[in-house]
Amino acid sequence: MRHLLVAAMAVAVLFAGWRVVGQMQAERHASSDPERALRWRAGDPTALLVLAERQLAEGDTAAARATATRLLEREPLQGQAFRILAAASERDGDNDRTLQLYRIAARRAPRDQATRAWLARHFLQQGDYPQALAQIDALLRVAPWRADKVHPALVQLAQDPKFAQALAQTLRGDPPWRPGVLAALRHPKTGNSLAAGQVMQALQDKGGLTTDEYSRWLDSLIAQGRWGEAYARWAGSAVKLDGRLPLLYNGDFAREPSETGFDWRRRRVPGVLLEFESESGRSGRVAHLQFLGRRVPGAGLEQALMLEPGRYRLLLRARARALRSEMGLQWWIACAGPAGVVARSAPLQGSFEWADMEAEVVVPATSCPGQWLRLVNPVPSGAGQQVAGELWLAGFRLERLPEQN
Repeated sequence: MRHLLVAAMAVAVLFAGWRVVGQMQAERHASSDPERALRWRAGDPTALLVLAERQLAEGDTAAARATATRLLEREPLQGQAFRILAAASERDGDNDRTLQLYRIAARRAPRDQATRAWLARHFLQQGDYPQALAQIDALLRVAPWRADKVHPALVQLAQDPKFAQALAQTLRGDPPWRPGVLAALRHPKTGNSLAAGQVMQALQDKGGLTTDEYSRWLDSLIAQGRWGEAYARWAGSAVKLDGRLPLLYNGDFAREPSETGFDWRRRRVPGVLLEFESESGRSGRVAHLQFLGRRVPGAGLEQALMLEPGRYRLLLRARARALRSEMGLQWWIACAGPAGVVARSAPLQGSFEWADMEAEVVVPATSCPGQWLRLVNPVPSGAGQQVAGELWLAGFRLERLPEQN
């Protein structure tokens, strides 16, 4: 009995060892040589899947279906096997069964990219954009590296108003690929103005556009030279105290600058401190700038303007204390185009109490789609750009002047 027991144990050990060797060999060859892997282990799931996909690629749908069925007998919940059966049914022309099988595949293998891609294409062809975007969302969540190809496709599709609305609704859910799509829509070279306008406007209408995204949208329009569109979109949401927008917005700094669109913007400039202070006895506030004796090309305070061709007058109030620079600081209005600078104020220099200042502005009929109002240091780069002292500014206005005969 002892000898029989030892022999039985030896056989069991040999059998177990053989199974281990067979499994190792099957795993080794499953992806590269599935037939060989299946000779070692007849029901290896990986080998069966690779073989079914190879048979399908070779056009042998009957063999692919048989292999996929064999895989499901081994693993009934294998979602990718349903995808093989779906692809085989599609080649056989059975459209209803194809969709049914792909739906099963998506439920059983939610991370399978091929299944998600097929379903996305199907729903796009059917015009069911919400369903298509649900599949695209799932695809980009499991395969974010596909964004380089998917995002440009979404930009092109968003030229369709219905797709743009559906895309905006999906983006409201804040999927992880949202920033990339918005950047693709705004891109000056690869974006599309129609698509970007429709998607961004839909998001804004639905309250799904953040302040930063809104600002970037307007800035992208300005950067592309589409000043009129940028102004029109900004004007729709800007605060209008008397129902109209002034030529120079928020000139009394009564509202905190939004840094967006055609409101004041503050650019960080090393060596310049900027804050807004209340002014005793007057409405609005004062911009207080402190210059720390460093080289600065400008003060970092600016505003985009949308002035029609014609003559204007820029008016403001200023006060200074020990303001020292090579040529004095100046307010410039410069065209965003070849026309260049169209207005320069008198230099701001030294110490003086509140004084009214003005500058004449002449906007040409061409080469000036929009303008920038900026406080600049007119000295070229170098040691002469050093600025020290304090400056207070208030009461900015622009007036339209009658045309000269």
